[in-house]
Amino acid sequence: MRRIGVLSVGNDCPGLNAAIRSIVVNAIEREIEVMGIRDGFEGLKNDKVDILVRNNVSGILHQGGTILGTSLQIPEKDEDLVLVKNKITQYGITGLILLGGRHAVRAALNLQRYGIPSIIVPATIDNDLSFTDFSIGFITALEHVTQALDIIHSTAESHHRVMIVETMGAPGGWLATFGGLAGGADFVVTSSDVLEPEELLKVIKHRYESGKRFSIVVVESGVQLPQEIIDECKCSYETDPAEVIGIYIGKKLNLEWRYTNLGYIQRGGTPAALDRIIATQMSARAVELVKMGKFYHAVGIKGFVVTEVPYSETLLNVRPVDYYAKQLAKLFF
Repeated sequence: MRRIGVLSVGNDCPGLNAAIRSIVVNAIEREIEVMGIRDGFEGLKNDKVDILVRNNVSGILHQGGTILGTSLQIPEKDEDLVLVKNKITQYGITGLILLGGRHAVRAALNLQRYGIPSIIVPATIDNDLSFTDFSIGFITALEHVTQALDIIHSTAESHHRVMIVETMGAPGGWLATFGGLAGGADFVVTSSDVLEPEELLKVIKHRYESGKRFSIVVVESGVQLPQEIIDECKCSYETDPAEVIGIYIGKKLNLEWRYTNLGYIQRGGTPAALDRIIATQMSARAVELVKMGKFYHAVGIKGFVVTEVPYSETLLNVRPVDYYAKQLAKLFF
């Protein structure tokens, strides 16, 4: 009987439990034993491993987060990789299924150098992995951003304010762009674009002149700001870029503004139906690959067709948000 280890790598996201459930159910059907590794590679190092059976994954489909826990730690040094190799040999693990985003990809490529078999299932709210159209967690996080903008609209309109809303998702720009489009943002600032200060001011000024006495500006966390804005605001290095944009708008247009960072609200909560479905589909394919002995592949989804691509350094490429989606969002500015 084959035995696989499953672990979450990097940041959590909604839909991870649906993926774990799918792996366990499909593996048992194919007579493959599943070892759940708690708290990622940190947990493997500390022997936090258990056999998973159907009862362990019953009733978790709708739960956010991951029942296995996770950590940002990945094996990079030679001694860490040797330790991982020794641990999977100790537990008789044939290969690993890694659930995660860029951290999982980096870990998988490091493991490959040491002949440690693995398969990647993409799970990140950033949705910026090059080998898949959708990553587990993105749709749910997008819903949270959209709902937050819906709520903020009413207070922005009541107080005639410019509301600066910061999202996660750097550097791909997917959450900010799609969230802004779905939530009716009046301007979106992402890492995948160069912010034009005059364009930002022009859009907001035009809204006020046409009778719209409020604006919502969505800003992706960690964006690089033009020197013009930094010089104008005279902010400290520690000031969040989204707040700097608010200060800049206030100074230039003499408007009242407020700042909201959506933070970890985007990561949590019950996964949306589509996240549950793609998590189930991609994880089932990962188990099929294990059965075939086809490791060193990343599972993805193109449209609604599940795909797999062999490991290479190109898996680390950032997939920026679709150009046409950005242009469409601008039409509504």
